[in-house]
Parts: sequence; C-alpha cells; structure tokens
Amino acid sequence: MGISIYNVYLNSIKETILSNMYRTTRSIGRNVEDLFNEMNENTKYLYTHQAEDYGYLYEILENKELSENKRSALVTDMLRDILYMNQHIEHVFFTLPDGRIYTAMRPPEAVTDTEKLLDWHRKNFGSDSKEIQILPSHLPDYYAGAKEQVFSVARNIMNTRTIQTADTEILGTLYIDISSSWLDGIIHETKLGQGSHIYLVDTKQKMFAYNPYKEEKYEENLGTYLELMTSDYQYIKAEGNYYIYSQIPNCSWLVLEKIPSFYLENSYRNIRNITLAVIGFGTFLLGVLYFLYSRKMNRPIRTLKEAMEQIQRGKLDTRVHIGSNDEIGFLANGLNSMTKKLQMHIRKVYVAEIKQREAEIEALKMQIQPHYLYNTLDVIRMTAITNDDAEAAEMLDGLSGQLKYLIGNVRDKVTLQAELDSVRNYFKIIRVRYENKMTLEIDVPENLLNLEVPQLILQPIVENSVKYGLRPKEEGNGVVAIQGEIREEFLELTIMDNGVGMSAEKLEYIQNLLEHSESDKKNSDMESSGIGLKNVCDRIKMIFGEEYRIEINSFENIGTIVKYRLPVVKEKEREEIHV
Repeated sequence: MGISIYNVYLNSIKETILSNMYRTTRSIGRNVEDLFNEMNENTKYLYTHQAEDYGYLYEILENKELSENKRSALVTDMLRDILYMNQHIEHVFFTLPDGRIYTAMRPPEAVTDTEKLLDWHRKNFGSDSKEIQILPSHLPDYYAGAKEQVFSVARNIMNTRTIQTADTEILGTLYIDISSSWLDGIIHETKLGQGSHIYLVDTKQKMFAYNPYKEEKYEENLGTYLELMTSDYQYIKAEGNYYIYSQIPNCSWLVLEKIPSFYLENSYRNIRNITLAVIGFGTFLLGVLYFLYSRKMNRPIRTLKEAMEQIQRGKLDTRVHIGSNDEIGFLANGLNSMTKKLQMHIRKVYVAEIKQREAEIEALKMQIQPHYLYNTLDVIRMTAITNDDAEAAEMLDGLSGQLKYLIGNVRDKVTLQAELDSVRNYFKIIRVRYENKMTLEIDVPENLLNLEVPQLILQPIVENSVKYGLRPKEEGNGVVAIQGEIREEFLELTIMDNGVGMSAEKLEYIQNLLEHSESDKKNSDMESSGIGLKNVCDRIKMIFGEEYRIEINSFENIGTIVKYRLPVVKEKEREEIHV
C-alpha cells in the first residue's frame, strides 16, 4: 500500500513538472500566434491603401500611362509602410507574375539578387493559395551580405477590381521577412529547465521551422514523432527524451520542447526529497505543538467556565483574562465583548430614540433641497422665456425634468410613460446642443405606456446612440427611434439609430460583455461604450431573472439596434411578472 502511494506521488510530481513545461510552450505559442495575427493584418494593407491621385494597388499596376519609375516608387512606398509597422520586420518585397520585383528594407539597403529571389519564391510558396502562409526560418541569401536568419510571411494579393477578379486573378505575391532574433528573444526570456531545448516545427513539411541550436540541424525521426503528437496528449516519450508540444492556432506550426528524461527525473527526485523532508519536520513539529497545546488547554477552559457562571448570576461586569491567541482566547474575548456590548446596549436604548427623531428631521430637510433646486431652475427658465431665449428655456426645461426624474423619487420600477418622458427631456438638450441635426422618434402604443419597467434603462442607451453613433456621423441628420410592442407575451422595446455603427470586432466584444460576467478588455473605447449597456443588462437580470435580457446588433456605417426583452408588468401588479 505504501509503495503504491509513493509511486502515485512520484507520478504526480512528474506530471506537474511536464504540465508546467506545457504551459511554457503554450506561452511561447501565444506570442508567436499574436505576431502571426499582426502580420496577417499587415498583409491586407495592400488591399486598403490608396495612393493619393493614383488609387489602389491594382489601379497603379494596371495604369499604362504611368512610367515604370513612378509605378515602382508608389509600390515601394506601400511596402515601406508595411516595413515599419513592426520593428522586427527586416525586408518586404512584392513579386509580380511577369517577374518584376519591388522591395523595401531597413538601412543599410543591400543589393537584391532577382534570380535567386524568384527561384526561392517558386520553390517555397504555394502559388494557388489565397490565404497567408508561414515559411520556416532561412537565410535570405537573395540579399547581398545577408547573415541573419529570417522567417517569412507570404500572401497572394488578388485583383479586387471586380468580385470575379478578386477570386481568380493574382496581382502578385507579398513577402514579409521577420528577423529570427524576435524568436530568440522569446525563447531566451523563457526560464527553461536544465537540458531543455525549444523548437518550432512545421507539421505539414515535417521539418524544423525554427531551430536555434546549430549542433542539431536535423532530426531523423521527426516525422515519426509528429504522427504520435495528437491533441489528446501534451507530451510523448521517445528514445530517452520527453517531447512536450503545443499547437499554434491558425497555422501548421507547433512549439516543441525537448528534455532528456534523466534531467526530468532528477528534477522531480529533488522535489520529492524536499517534500519528504518538509513532511517529516512538519510531523515532528506538530507532535511538539500538540503536547504543549494539550497542557495549556485545561486551565483556560476552567477559567472560562467560572466566568460564565458569574455572568449567569447577573454580574455583567465580569471579565475573563486569558493571555493566549488560540480558540479559548477567542472565546474569552468574545465573552468579554458580548457582556460589554450588552451593558452598552442597555444604556443606548434611550439615546437611540433621540437619534431616530433627529434622523426624521434631517430626512425632511433633504426633501426640501431638491424642491428648492427645481424652483430655482424654473425661475431661470421663465427669465429666459422673458428674454426671448427659447433655446435656453427649452434646455432648462429638459434639465429640470431630468433632475426631477433622477433625484426626485428614486424607485426600482417606473411606468414606461415616465421613462419615455425622461428620454424626451434629454433630447430637448441634445436638439439645441446639435442645432436640430438630431431627432427623436417614439412609436409606442398608448396601451403600453402604463406598463412598468426598471428606472433608467432607456436613457443610457439613447445617450450611447448620440455619443458613439450620431455624433461621429459626418453627413446627414441623425435619428434615434424608439419602438415598443407585445411579442410572444413579452414587452419588446427597440432603440435604433442611423449612426456610424460599429466594427465586427467591437460588436463581438460588447455581445460577449452582455453574455458573460467578465470579458477581455480590448481597449478603453470598447470598455467605455459597453459599460452602460452592461449595467442596464445586469439590472434587468437582477430584477426580473436571467431569461430577460438586452440584444445588440450593428452594421458599420449603417447604424445600431438594441432590443430589450422584458416581462409585461402592469402598474398595479408590482410584485407579479407576467411571462
């Protein structure tokens, strides 16, 4: 039995060490994945960039009126933009089907051997592929004097003049050479175990994509090992070595850590010895502490018992003094605190009654303060009307209405009519502020206006529509529309705007934010634009339950739609939810 437990313990230590190594490969893989994703976006630059007066890349290449020197200068400028998007990019070149090559590189610029470059291009790139390809590290000897290894990212650039040509016609192939020193930095910053080596392996070509160890240029059994490396496991053991691996998402590369088995076994034997020593010392120390503890227990317990008997007789000034910080000391302090608080409570009953009367008077004062503020705003508004300042009067009227709604009577639920009136007051200010370029349209049937909804669920979303949708809109008037209807025995409210909408990435972030309790923070803009939605959604779920929610959809440069799914709650049925 003891031997079995010991073996299980050893295996557990080994698995823990291997799991830590697997996390190391995952960490390196995430860094590589981040770079690949960045390069994937960089390669799309040639699709989106427009040269002033000359248009997109396909227009420059097809413009027969341009001289070759001018065309070369324009294309080279685009490549140079890509070159400086990341400090680890060494060279960028673009090959055309007819053999022409445009290049950009960091200074000092080297002479390009066109024949070598084209030969390397034909051997290494899949000519029919439209997706990004990652090519293993190599020496870029097509540049004179090249000494440092690079790995390359390549993509065929399609002719986007029409939908048909975008699918069939290749303008050329873009290559981005990335310095291998970036991978060196990641690996050297990683704390590897003794004897560990890290590689990047291309599983399709069954070869090393990156091998920083010059003494190991080729692994004869690499193909066999790769067949054993399935997603069901994190490592394999072969020929006296452990191979810990992690697949890099969205590409054919994986991170491979190799460690000789004797290094690993030495590591977990050392951990085992230290653990056994700690357990042995802890057992001895526990025995000593138990002995001392048992000797001290009886006397404090007897003292505590005698004090409790005195308190039972009505002597509330009895106190227990036990100079220990264990459970008995805790009980003694609790008993002392209890008797002290009991005495204080008896004395404070009369004082509490006096403070209650003072609190009631203070509450009456607090009710007077908002009333004074409303009266003051009304006086200012009437003064503006007298002076023929209609816009200021309208803004003050809207502000007064909002203040009465927000601080006049704070409630969990209000009528839909009151909520819509608050939005109308808000838009009085917005219309004046933006010179009537923004309008509010409300289409809610009259029979729904007396239904109850949580207070302040519409105004934050309308404010988001103005701030993030309509205000950035450069042309045309902005419209925020609110609609309401009963659908499938639910109250469905819809807020729509014709603003700038949002990107797919931002929409996905906000939808995830509404769905889950936490989300990765992308950036401050996404976080600020989603916090109002998130707060409203959380309040709806907290009041009504998880089945009620907010849904959002958006189309870039078209607008945004926010839908509420709420229960039908009539004004007199405050505690009952009709579903």
